[in-house]
Amino acid sequence: MNRVFTITLLFGFLFCGTARGQLSSGGTPRKIAPLKRGTADVVTMPAVSNEFLMWQSRQIQEEAGGLKPLRFAHTFEVQFSPSTHGSWNLSEDGWHIWQFTIRSEGALSLNLIFERFALPGQARMYLFTSGQQFVSGAFTARNNSESGIFSVSPLPGDELTVQYEIPEHGTSVDDFVITAVNHDFLGILKYVDERRPMGIMAESCNQDVNCAVADRWRAVQNSVCRIMVQGRDLCSGALVNNTAKNAKPYVLTANHCISTSLKANGSLFLFNYESPYCGPLDGDVSHSLSGSKLKATLDSLDFSLVELSTPPPPSFRPYYAGWNRSSIQPDTMASIHHPQGDIKKIAIDYQSPAISSFQSGFLKNGFRKVQRWDAGTTEIGSSGGPLFNSDSQLTGTLSGGAANCANPVNDYFARFDMAWNYRSDSTKQLKYWLDPAKTNPTSLDGKQFNEGENLCGTYTHMRNGDHHELLRMMDTNGVNSGYWSGTNNSGITEVAEKFSLPGRETLRGVSLGIGKIKNDNPNSYLTIKIFDVQGEVISLRTVADTVFLKNFFPDAMNLLEFASAVQPVDTFLVAVNLENIRTGDTVAIYHSLRTDGPENSFFLKRNGSWQDFYSTNPSRYHGNLAMELLACNIGNQNTDTFSTPEPDPAFFYPTVVTSTLHILTKDDIDEHSLFVCNLLGQQVPFYLNRISRRHVEINLRGNTPGIYIVNVGSGAFSARHKILLVRDR
Repeated sequence: MNRVFTITLLFGFLFCGTARGQLSSGGTPRKIAPLKRGTADVVTMPAVSNEFLMWQSRQIQEEAGGLKPLRFAHTFEVQFSPSTHGSWNLSEDGWHIWQFTIRSEGALSLNLIFERFALPGQARMYLFTSGQQFVSGAFTARNNSESGIFSVSPLPGDELTVQYEIPEHGTSVDDFVITAVNHDFLGILKYVDERRPMGIMAESCNQDVNCAVADRWRAVQNSVCRIMVQGRDLCSGALVNNTAKNAKPYVLTANHCISTSLKANGSLFLFNYESPYCGPLDGDVSHSLSGSKLKATLDSLDFSLVELSTPPPPSFRPYYAGWNRSSIQPDTMASIHHPQGDIKKIAIDYQSPAISSFQSGFLKNGFRKVQRWDAGTTEIGSSGGPLFNSDSQLTGTLSGGAANCANPVNDYFARFDMAWNYRSDSTKQLKYWLDPAKTNPTSLDGKQFNEGENLCGTYTHMRNGDHHELLRMMDTNGVNSGYWSGTNNSGITEVAEKFSLPGRETLRGVSLGIGKIKNDNPNSYLTIKIFDVQGEVISLRTVADTVFLKNFFPDAMNLLEFASAVQPVDTFLVAVNLENIRTGDTVAIYHSLRTDGPENSFFLKRNGSWQDFYSTNPSRYHGNLAMELLACNIGNQNTDTFSTPEPDPAFFYPTVVTSTLHILTKDDIDEHSLFVCNLLGQQVPFYLNRISRRHVEINLRGNTPGIYIVNVGSGAFSARHKILLVRDR
C-alpha cells in the first residue's frame, strides 16, 4: 500500500524573478511597445566561418609549443554606445529604455566587453537572446569598477540584445561603450544544440573533481576557477591565501593567460563550475565575477597574480588555497583545472615530479615536470591550473606539456618557490603580495574565511556509481504519459527531494539538474516550495522561489538562489511545483535509480497526496533527484584549516566495464594479490597490463556479463570492489 501523508499549511510566501550570470540584481526587463527596427537598432557582424576559425585556433595552439590555453571565440573590435546606435523609448511606467541588437551569424554563443562602464544609481542593464529565452542581469552600479571594464558571461545563439533602463528624470548616453563582440566558434555552452556541437569537451579519461579519487583535495577544490580572458580564451586559476589572512581575493594563474592589465581587467572568473557528483552532469554557470587588477607577472616564469575586483560572496563558498615554497619535491601531486573549458576535473600523480626546463623562452629549471599522470590528464583550457601537494598546498601553475588521455605524460608547472622572489621587483614576484605580514614562511595553510551564518556548503544525495537519467512514465496502454520527475499526464503535480540536516542551517538556494525543456509559452514557470517533515505530517514552510521556464538551461545544473533564507525543521522536502507549466511545454529533472539503499529520497505529490517514489513505482527502484542544496550557517568547524581525509587505498574506474578496468593505488601493487571472482566465489580469467607500480589495468573480455568482485593489495593494504561487466555495444 502506498504511504500517504497528512498536509497542513503553515505560512510564508516569497516571489522573486531569477536571472543568470555574474553578480546581478535579478528582475525582468521592462516591456516596451514592439519597435519598427531601423539600421541603427540592429548591427550584423561581418561573416566568419566557424570551420576556418577552428582551424586557425588549432594553428595557434600548435605554434604555442605545448602551452594550454583554449581559444574559443573570435573578437570583433567595435564602438557601440547609446549615442551612436540603438533606439530610446519609454516604458509603461515612464522609464527611458535603450535597446540595441547585435548579430553574428553562426555564433554558438556571444559575449560582450564594455568600457567606460559607469552606471548611475538607479540604472539597470539586461542582456537577452531572441524572445528573451535567456536573460542575464540586471547589472547595476554595483558592477562598476575602477577600470571601467565590464565583461559578461556568454549567452547562447547568434543574436544578443542589450537593454538599458534609466528613470524618467534623465537620459544618459555616456554611461558605457561596447568595445568587443566575441563570436563563439567552438560552442563552450553545453546546452547549445544538445551539448557542445563541435565536440569540444574534456576527454573521457578526465576525473570529475567530486569523485572519490579527489577526496584528499576536497577542501581546496573550491579555490579553483575557470577564467575567460577578454571574452575569447579560457584558462584556469586558483584563489590563494596570504600571511595577513585577510581574505584578499588574489588569483594565481599563468602569464600566457593574463599578461597585461587590460587582460586582467577584461577577465571573467567562474567559480563552482562542476558536476554535483562523480558523473558528467554539466555544472551551473552563475557564480562568476568580472574584472581584476594585475599585481605581479613574469613571462620567463609564466605566472601572474591578480586581485579580483569583487571578493567572492559567501554563497560562492570560496576557499583560499595554501601554498608551499619548498624546493623539495612532494611524493604526490594533483592538479584541479578546467580542461577544454569543461566542468572541474582533477589529475593525480602518485610519483614525485622532476625539476625541469620547459621551452627555451622560460627560465632554466623553472618547472616541476609531471612525468605521467596516474589518474586523469590536462588539456587545453587547463593552463594556469594549480598543482597541489598531498597537504593541498599550491606548489605550481600549469604552463603546458604533451599530456592527453592517449598518453598522459610530460606536463610542466611553473615553480611557486621560484616565483616567490626570483626577481626583486614587487611586480615580478609573489612574496611582496602573499607575505604582507613579512614572516617569510616556507608554507601557509589554506583557509575558509566565512563563518557563522556566512559559512555555506552544498548537499546532494547523488553519489559515486550513480548515473543521471530521465525516466518516462507509461500508461496502462503502454503510451508515454510524461516523466516521473517532470511534466506528465498522470496526476503528479509536485516532485521533491527529502533532506535531513540537523542543526540551524538556513537554506539559501537549490540547484536543479534540468534534463529536458520545451518552452513555447513565455508564462510557464516552476515554483520552489519548502515543506517541513515531522513523522508522517508534511507541512508547507514557505514558497521559496518562482522561476520562469525560459530562465533554465537544459542538460545542466541550474542554481536558484532564494530571495530570503529559509530555516526548516531538521527533516524537510525541497519541492518543485509543476502546476504552472502551460499545455505544450515540457520540463523534466534528472534523477538516479538504485536497486539498493540508501533510503529513498525522491517524493512526489499525486492527486493531492505525497508518496515516496519507491512505494509508487512498479519496478520498486529507490531514487533521488539531481538536486543540490545550498545551505549556510552549517556549523562551527575550525575554519583555519580543513582536515583532508586519507584517500581510499585503491581507486577503481570505470564501475561499469565493457572490457577494461583501471586500478590506481596509494602503495605498490602486488600482482599476486590481484584476482577477480563471480558472485559464486569462483575466480575468473583476465589479462593484466601493469602501467606503473601503482596503476594496472585488467581486461575481462570473454567473461559473461554480470557482477564481479575485484581484489587488489600489497603488504600495506587490501581492497575489494564490485563492478558490473556489460557487453560492448
